Amino acid sequence: MKKMAIIIVVVLLLLVATAFVGCKYIRGQILDGPGMERDSTDYPQEEPVDGLNKEAILDGPDGTSTHAFTGSKDSVEVDLLDINDMPKTAVRQPDSHFQHAVYVNIDKPASGEGEMDAVYSVWLADERAGTVIKVCITNPMAESQWQKMNGKDAVDVPITQIASAEKAYIAPGNVSKVIVEGCPDGRNMWTYIIDPYKGTAKQLPSTEGVVTLEWEKKEIIAASYGYDEDGRFSVKKAYSLEGQFLRIVGDKERE
Repeated sequence: MKKMAIIIVVVLLLLVATAFVGCKYIRGQILDGPGMERDSTDYPQEEPVDGLNKEAILDGPDGTSTHAFTGSKDSVEVDLLDINDMPKTAVRQPDSHFQHAVYVNIDKPASGEGEMDAVYSVWLADERAGTVIKVCITNPMAESQWQKMNGKDAVDVPITQIASAEKAYIAPGNVSKVIVEGCPDGRNMWTYIIDPYKGTAKQLPSTEGVVTLEWEKKEIIAASYGYDEDGRFSVKKAYSLEGQFLRIVGDKERE
């Protein structure tokens, strides 16, 4: 009878162990939506949705998260920092969504009028979680991309070739993307869509910058200028978060 009891206990333990082997677990904190942070324990792997589902690796000296990624095949690892590690001079941009906000810092001022442009850093913060990632650092020597554009869709740009970032916005409908723009040539606004979790950037063909962001449609409305027989005009165009031209918005506008 005692032998039978021992056998039953062993069989039950084997069944429990088999059940756990069938489920893949990841050590880390899964953030699956604004305000939905979970405790740092073991959870099944989940798929990212709209850039809101990030996994943080607890590899810091005190068990804190120092890296994050979306979990998709083409994602890259980025440093996940404490929000207090962001430069104190970084300016919070007016645009924000839930607890997410974007900051711009002047790392190095412009050397003078007509000289080297300022160097900016852009930061994306989760203010409720108290974490931040560096989106990009601008490169005043970045190459112009205008010659590569067809006037319709955005073109791919290395993330190290962001010319300026005087302003920044959270992309409408996807808090893991950031829109930055500046005027490094003193004439045109250079507008970029950056995905720091993929390490990619695109430059829109617009020359007058962002006009508005359509959160419900997940669209960017940006303006460009042109010339006809009546002189200079501006036209607004809608773009997807992937930089694809969607449509012209309204009629030509003149000063």
